[in-house]
Parts: sequence; C-alpha cells; structure tokens
Amino acid sequence: MTTPEDWKNLQVRAAEAELDLAIAQLETAVAETETRFAAMPDSTLTDEDIELIERHNRGAEATQAQRELQGRIDAGEFTWRDIVSGRAAGEEGVREALAAGVPQMRQAYALIEEGHSLNEIIAAGLPPEDDPDDFGGPIMRKR
Repeated sequence: MTTPEDWKNLQVRAAEAELDLAIAQLETAVAETETRFAAMPDSTLTDEDIELIERHNRGAEATQAQRELQGRIDAGEFTWRDIVSGRAAGEEGVREALAAGVPQMRQAYALIEEGHSLNEIIAAGLPPEDDPDDFGGPIMRKR
C-alpha cells in the first residue's frame, strides 16, 4: 500500500526532521524570551528621567542623530519606553543616536562595578567646579 509520503527519499526525510527540530528549538527560545520579558518591568525610566533625556536630545549638546531620534519620538513614531524595553531597538536611527552615549555609559558601568554610590557616579558626570564647560561624564545633564 502506498502513501502520499512515499516519494520522499532519505535525504528529504532527514531534512524534514532537521527542520522540525529547528522549529521546536525556535519555539522554545521564543517561549523562554517571552517569559523573561514578562518578568521585567515595562520600563525603569521615570517621567523625570524621560524629561531629562528629551531636554538633552533637544539641546545644543545633542548629536544630529539624537535630535532626529527625539523628533521621531515627538512625532509619535515610538516612545522612550519603547526604546528602553527593546521594542524599538530595531528602528532605523535608534542605535546611532544611542551610540553617542556609549562611552559615558561604560564609564558609569565601571564606576558601578567598582562599588561607587549613585551620588559618586552622578558627581563623576558633572563638570568640575573650575571648568563649567568641561562636560565629559556619564550623566547627560549639566548643573
């Protein structure tokens, strides 16, 4: 007795088995990712944090990419919470705009790893008292 599957040779059957396994692994990975993200808060940004970021991205210190990103947020394409959560991470221009702050984020992370307090980390990003125009620290706001 023949079946509709009889035409498949061993190579086709092996390829189907590999595909089935890959699909099962993908579904497992997606389920694990969804579980991890479900346990995370939507955003760790406060309204005050968002206001500071927006003010910086509209200011003279912002890069062109940061100003363009803020313009898209202002236009309603997505929000800062979308970016922080990763939902907008793939949007064109997001990575470029955020890359400008990477050196400062690395500096802040290094200070965290060294055990510095939040106040010390913030102070590291403020310009020295004797040079108010020297601003190269991890925090995006001036005094």
